[in-house]
Amino acid sequence: MPPLPSREAAVDLLRALALLPVVAVNWVGYSALGVGGPMAPPQPAGSPWAQAGFIAVAALLAGKGLTLLAFLFGYSQGLSARRRGAEALGVRRRRMGRLLLIGLVHGLFIYSGDILTLYAVCGFLMLGGSRLRLRQLRRRFVVLAAVQLLLMTGLSVWLVDLGPQPVPEHAAASGSWAAWLAGNAWDYVAGQLSVLLLGLFLPLSLMTAGLMAARLRLFSHPRWRRDLRRWARRWCVPGLVINIAWAFALWQAFRTGHVGQAQGLNAFASFVALPVLLGIVPAVVLAVQRGARWARFIAGAGRHTLSLYIGSSLVSLALFSSAGLAWPLGTVALAVAALLYWGVWMALATRLQGRLPLEAWLSR
Repeated sequence: MPPLPSREAAVDLLRALALLPVVAVNWVGYSALGVGGPMAPPQPAGSPWAQAGFIAVAALLAGKGLTLLAFLFGYSQGLSARRRGAEALGVRRRRMGRLLLIGLVHGLFIYSGDILTLYAVCGFLMLGGSRLRLRQLRRRFVVLAAVQLLLMTGLSVWLVDLGPQPVPEHAAASGSWAAWLAGNAWDYVAGQLSVLLLGLFLPLSLMTAGLMAARLRLFSHPRWRRDLRRWARRWCVPGLVINIAWAFALWQAFRTGHVGQAQGLNAFASFVALPVLLGIVPAVVLAVQRGARWARFIAGAGRHTLSLYIGSSLVSLALFSSAGLAWPLGTVALAVAALLYWGVWMALATRLQGRLPLEAWLSR
């Protein structure tokens, strides 16, 4: 069999960049696990630095990582179909089964906010997508996104009607190791059922968009460079303004005790992230095409993002949970710690040879 084409550097770079908001939001919102999120109220509550840190994380990071990863998930499926041909379906099905197993273990025993389970389920549902024509994929994308928007709107209206409420305690925030494990497992099961019932359509629509983009060779074909430059100029600033406005609304909801309103706003995090990603992603792809040194440096970590993600959950378990050290870090400290963790991975990735065990097992 002829050798497979080399990986697309833009996909690796974007995947590595997407893990920074995932880790930061997971750590900053750790206390909100099981009771809402992904963002938790600023801590300490009376600190101006905490308030500013919360707004910065919400505006610049919240929703961006998961949204981008879902798109890249579909893009990778398209690359696999193009590279492997008839073998792609079997390879993809095997990988989704292994990803689902990793997600179950990760969610039940380490981090109840696991995203791997959802992505594996979506991956199974997307297996036949590579056989669809572009116009069929476009129709599927529009329908899925519209259904998700209607669901989130209805849910948000119901949550806002609940009025001011005290912030509930994370079910796994205190007690013995056994109590933490039981609370974490319950939060994971309840959260997954909720997401599968109410939040399945958006990641499926984003994966469909990624599959279309791969079919069109959006990140690699020269014919798209002019469009990429136009999207980068058009969307970066308006997207940032929209996200800042959303972050202030979320901060105000927490500040006034409207937890239901905050949860409703959190539900729209991925929709709010889309405009700014429409500007940032093309700019990053163009930087890869120009051969920017920083892009080559970060792209190496895109081959190890599963280990980076699982590792961040192990660190949060060890440092922030009652099953570990239960460090009472504030919003700013958690955000800085997440940035340092991500930065260490970026530096280590340039020295890693081959794949790490999790990635190697998943890709077999």
